[in-house]
Amino acid sequence: MPDLTTTPGNDHPVPRQADGDEPAESSGRALRPLPGPADERMEIRAGAMRLAATFEPPMVSIDGDLDAAALPALVASLAKVVHHGRGDVRVDVAKLRRADVGALRALVTSASNLHRDGRRLVLHAVAPWLLALLIVTGWDDTPGLRVVPDPLPAS
Repeated sequence: MPDLTTTPGNDHPVPRQADGDEPAESSGRALRPLPGPADERMEIRAGAMRLAATFEPPMVSIDGDLDAAALPALVASLAKVVHHGRGDVRVDVAKLRRADVGALRALVTSASNLHRDGRRLVLHAVAPWLLALLIVTGWDDTPGLRVVPDPLPAS
């Protein structure tokens, strides 16, 4: 789960220091709560992952490591983008350093859910190691998942 806490009188979560004692408001890493559909962009940090997303068009950019520490933030962010966005959801994984099977399963599950609505999850800039992991798990042909080696087109 993202390392978040709330401060008295403030409903917005902020990250905790590594020792867990005080909120890290002055560290420059302050997090915002997951925004609603009226917000244009959201950014989340969890563990060694940074995720940035937009609702229209529905795009997600993942930087860092997708592991157990980042999984709840990834799942919540994808669900929000899928719910509030229209059309295919594009995910830029160009800066993804590593992903565990749980995180990969979250991406594949999102693709399957999108497929039921006639939409797709399109992974852009897929590195050879990530494609190999998808193939080994048998998830490379998941309905609703499209794997693209090319980077996300500039908007």
